Amino acid sequence: MTFALPTFITIPTTTFLMGTDDVDLSTLAKNYGGTRESYREESPQHRVTVASFAIASTTVTVALYATYIAHGGVAPSSWQAQSASASKPVVNITWSMANAFCVWLSEYTTDNFSLPDEAQWECAARGNDGRQFPWGEVWDDTHAAVRGSCTQLMPVASYPNGVSPWGCFDMAGNVWEWTTSLDQRYPYDARDGRNDMQAIGRRIIRGGCYVNPHGYARCACRFRMDPLLTNPFLGFRITKNPS
Repeated sequence: MTFALPTFITIPTTTFLMGTDDVDLSTLAKNYGGTRESYREESPQHRVTVASFAIASTTVTVALYATYIAHGGVAPSSWQAQSASASKPVVNITWSMANAFCVWLSEYTTDNFSLPDEAQWECAARGNDGRQFPWGEVWDDTHAAVRGSCTQLMPVASYPNGVSPWGCFDMAGNVWEWTTSLDQRYPYDARDGRNDMQAIGRRIIRGGCYVNPHGYARCACRFRMDPLLTNPFLGFRITKNPS
């Protein structure tokens, strides 16, 4: 069986600004609601270096996930309804289901696929200049699927003007995306066990979705989810890593 993988974008070894500066927390509360403490998990802002990796330009689609199901993969809830929309992101995916898909795809293709870790995701979304949104500092309703600008899940790459500096689509809005990373405080350190795939705990999701206001679509926004749970607003994107 043949199938089309998304385009993969190679990001070179890069040092970037991760998170939100302490002095900006009150501004976030003023602009997006909540309190200064609501955004504390995004600080302190700090520089992180990520080794070169390749990331999919779009989230995993219903069409690609259907191939996995045809090879014995577990179908998510509401699959019958989802299967009619091949070009939309697959949703209702648990963290374990996303990782099982990566294992299957790695075996089927002989490449090495995984979920991105939290630093890889944020680097792919915002580049290395600390911008608020993938396209820059100022919000634009025509650049992403969020509450107020969209009322339904959209096909991948429906907002070409919202592309990230590296060329990734939909890293603001549409669906939340799983990462490998545990819900741990900053500064981010890939060596401290937060990307231990066997550890128990909530995992970080990124990007916001079409039912959230645009404050959740900021590149630095972090949310967390029990890996056994899912919802109709949660999908995933994959990376291709050196073998």
